[in-house]
Amino acid sequence: MPRAVDTRTSSATGGHAEREVDRSGAIRPATDRSTVADMDLVSGATARDTGADAEAADRFPGWRAWWARAFASARNRNARGWYFGAAIGLCYQGFSLYTIWSDGGSLANRIVTTVLLIPLFAGFAFIPPLVWATPRRDRLIAFGVYLLYSFVFFPLIGYSTFWIWVLVAVVAVVIFEEVWIVAPIVGAMTAVPLAYGFATGFADAAAFSSIVTFSVSTMMFGMNQQIRAVRELRQAQGEIARLAVVEERARFSRDMHDVLGHSLTVVTVKSELARRLVKLDPDAAESEIADIERLSRSALADLRAAVAGYREMSLSTELAVAQASLAAAGVKAHLPSNGESVDPRFRELFGWVLREGVTNVIRHSRAQNCWVTLTRESLRVEDDGRGCQRDGVSTSGAEIGRARVSGSGLDGLGRRAADYGALIRFGPRDGGGFFLEAGGSRA
Repeated sequence: MPRAVDTRTSSATGGHAEREVDRSGAIRPATDRSTVADMDLVSGATARDTGADAEAADRFPGWRAWWARAFASARNRNARGWYFGAAIGLCYQGFSLYTIWSDGGSLANRIVTTVLLIPLFAGFAFIPPLVWATPRRDRLIAFGVYLLYSFVFFPLIGYSTFWIWVLVAVVAVVIFEEVWIVAPIVGAMTAVPLAYGFATGFADAAAFSSIVTFSVSTMMFGMNQQIRAVRELRQAQGEIARLAVVEERARFSRDMHDVLGHSLTVVTVKSELARRLVKLDPDAAESEIADIERLSRSALADLRAAVAGYREMSLSTELAVAQASLAAAGVKAHLPSNGESVDPRFRELFGWVLREGVTNVIRHSRAQNCWVTLTRESLRVEDDGRGCQRDGVSTSGAEIGRARVSGSGLDGLGRRAADYGALIRFGPRDGGGFFLEAGGSRA
């Protein structure tokens, strides 16, 4: 089941450290319209999701801090997946209620049992999100209380309580990832009904609850481990992207030092010399000033060349940034692994188109999925969001053709595409959503 917060491995994009919130990883927004700016957007999205938890906990000491963090975890948007799954699981407990009301027991017994089941069902739905962000000791206490509460039903419905243990075992596997904790719990809750079955010759159907408990718990634990692996993979992708940004910033700093350091030093020395020579030897001073002008022009040319190289678009880099950006925005990305199959003539153009398309998906589409398709001479970005409506302007009737696009971003892409002899196409996607496509005249 999805975790409400990420609490295992530290995230380089402003995530959590183990069992506590790490608020030191947010990257400050960059002013350059490059990969750096895109990754600042990624880190900011994660920081917004986790900062509220830390601030809520910091305002209250002791138990109030614990509850503040727990409730922030339970309200996290990622907990919705668990609530949906828990609701489906509780639907099957309708059979337990049917058994209670059809077994012929006293009316008082049936009413008391039904009333006591309400906290049990509520605990199944809400205990995991409340304790996911807490230390192991707190999770063990919460599970122990939940398990002990299930024993209340033995005097009321007898060994049919074993069917309720299915919920208890599921709670164990979704709040603990440690095998050494989960295995004894599931093993015991499977072995006790099984031993009861052997003792009674399996005359009571409750003994067969061991099969359900074991199978459901094992399945849930496997799913939990898969989700954990996906979460760690996303964190690794975010870390790789962040390190790429750091390296790019360091490279740019080195380039600026190499380009300007020597030139500015020489300019400073010659300026001091020219100032001393103005009165003593005006001709020599004029010669030094001419050298200063030449050096300044040369340094300016080198600076422009360095900036141009820094802003050069890389399709493969943009694919990596798009993967991290979409993941941070909660959009499932379906991207090719690299852009090596693209005609080199179009790689820079496709990098700009990919950046613009992914930015639109994140900011405007409210999509759940984003698809990027690459061929040798075409790139297509699609989403399943709310379609062509952006910023209150409908583009559904826009003409499709060379540079005939609307919106400042798409208009800029149209002009870029014209320089490459390419076309920009966009419009409603079949099945809902929006598509943006770039390619040669034959695409």
